[in-house]
Amino acid sequence: MPDMPEKSPEFWAALVLALREHGLAMMLTFVLSYIRIHLYGEQKSSMAKLIESLFGALLIMLVGLAVNALGANLAWTLFAGGLVGLLGIDQVRALAGKWAQRKADGK
Repeated sequence: MPDMPEKSPEFWAALVLALREHGLAMMLTFVLSYIRIHLYGEQKSSMAKLIESLFGALLIMLVGLAVNALGANLAWTLFAGGLVGLLGIDQVRALAGKWAQRKADGK
């Protein structure tokens, strides 16, 4: 029976490497998201603010991994981190939905 991913040393090594490479962009996203939600967002609980900010940081880690896979510059990860932090998860989700809809319609 194969090892579970959390018991595999390769899993933990890959996670640490991703955090090392994209930690700055993730931290930028977390801080900007939290400040934006606190100042301009709805009156959410502290836990909701924390969860949304963490979700944004994890999203940026995935963007960073995709940027690495495409062979693009790491600066794109920092740009995406700032963008997600300033716009917020809901706005980014709406923009991605519009983009996907245009691609699906063939325009």
